[in-house]
Order: sequence, then structure tokens, then C-alpha cells
Amino acid sequence: MPTFLGIDCGGSSTRTCLIDSDGAVLHRGQSGPANLASTPQLEIERHIREALAECPSATYAAGCFAGLLTDADRYRALNLLESFLGDNCTVTAYPDYHASLAADEATDVIVIAGTGALIASRDDQNRVTKSAGGGPLLGDFGSAFDVGRKALGATVLAPKPSEASPMFWESVVELFGTREPNQVLASVYRSVSPAARVAKLAPVVVFDALRGLEYAKQSVDSALDSLAENTTAHIAAHCRTAEELNIRLAGGLWDIDEMLSHMFRERMLRLQSESSTCVFNIELLKTEPVIGAVHLAKELAESRPK
Repeated sequence: MPTFLGIDCGGSSTRTCLIDSDGAVLHRGQSGPANLASTPQLEIERHIREALAECPSATYAAGCFAGLLTDADRYRALNLLESFLGDNCTVTAYPDYHASLAADEATDVIVIAGTGALIASRDDQNRVTKSAGGGPLLGDFGSAFDVGRKALGATVLAPKPSEASPMFWESVVELFGTREPNQVLASVYRSVSPAARVAKLAPVVVFDALRGLEYAKQSVDSALDSLAENTTAHIAAHCRTAEELNIRLAGGLWDIDEMLSHMFRERMLRLQSESSTCVFNIELLKTEPVIGAVHLAKELAESRPK
């Protein structure tokens, strides 16, 4: 009986799931980040190995990787998968957002806000198009990293730090070992995954925003504004003829508090009323992206010659 393995290698974690032809789950695993663009190779290998620990053999596997940007990245990802899964497993590799887009077949547009952020959709020929992203150096506006970055800029790194909660400062010390600006910077840039480290501030920043602290409100509002504007621009460029779109929200930012998805929905509906008559159905993605990777492994099996 063939088995199908999905591997979701994100900027914060690596998740695996193996199922058989009857849909029974044979394995689940989780470990740290495996972003091809920002996580060191040895860490990627370690985290994939940990997530696959005690996993039975797979017949087909789809690995979906953050940071898979070029053909060379795809070749590297395939080599990684083959080294762990062996010659008896047929493998394929995609950028990580393919997993989120494939998780629910009703999804027209996926808005991912985790450590990073981007928007993706499929066209009439089933080709996937993405917008935004850019990683922590050139983009990721609207991500958990963006929220944390803005908060650090208004507090730790500001000439006159804004008021923040004791919980925020406790989180800064817990994450970076200090609240002294230069030492915080040194800790960030020495991190194995700097963006993932900064993104861990997002929950306490959202907490402060909901309590009305101005630094946090500005950080969260700015991030959500950017994400809504980028999503609307993506729809205008790539979904022009659609009369109705199912927009799904994926990634760890949305898990922090349900108010974030409500705030994003309000922004999208306001922008939609200004620029389009298309109906937006905006909901949280209820299926894990790693299950989308499993679906891609099944598609790989179906595409093989009988």
C-alpha cells in the first residue's frame, strides 16, 4: 500500500505527516525552522531529521520549503529529501506557500502571516502566483517578524522608548538575555534564525495592543495595513475577473488572538469597497499546511505513469 508524506519546512518550525491510502495517519513529527534562505544547512538537516524520527518509509513525498526561490534552491531541496527518504521514495519540492494553498481545495487566495508573510493564488491553468514575501531583509511586511521588528524600533531601539508592559520587557529579556539596545542587536544578529527570534515578540505586542498601549497598536496596525494593501494589490493583478473569492488566512500570527483576523477582515472589506465589486469570503484556514503537503504528495503519485 503506498504512503504519502508531507513535509512543511517553515521559518519557525518543520512539521511532517505520513498517511496511507486509506487516510490513516502513520506518523506526525515536529522540529525547528528549515528555511532554505535563512536557516544554516546543518540546522535544516537536524530539524528535518528530528521531524522524521521514527517515521515509517514513504512511497511519495512532497517537501514545501520556506526560502525556496530559485531552480538551484529546488535542486537543493530535492537533494535533502532524497538523502533522508532514500531511493525508494519519489519526491518533489515546492515553496512552502504551496502547502497552505493546497490544504483546502476551496481556497482561492491564501494570506500567510507567520514568521514571514506573503499572498498566493492559483490561476485558471492551476499555476501558482505569489506576491509580497521578500524575507526579513527586503519584505515580510505584515508578518509576526514585522510586528516584533516595529515593536523593538519603538521601545528597545528608540532614543526615548515608548511605554510598554512589564510582560513585554520580560519577554525581551527572556528572548535576548538583556534589554540593553546593543546587546539585543548582538543577540538578534547572532541567532541561527534572527527573524524567527524577533517574531516571538509578536504575542506580547498583540497583548499590549489590545490593552491600548500606543507602541503596540501602531506596530500591529501598520503590519495589518501593509498585509491588506498587498493582498488587495495581488487580487487586482491576478484575480481580476473573479466575482467571489475565498480568502484563507494561514500562519502563526492569526493564532495569537482572533481579533487580528477581525481587524484584517475590516481592512480588506474597506479596501474592497473602494476598488472592487468582488465578494471576499475571509476565514482562517482550518486545515494544517502540512496536510496540504500530503495532498501534493498524492498529486505526485497521480501524475506518475501507471
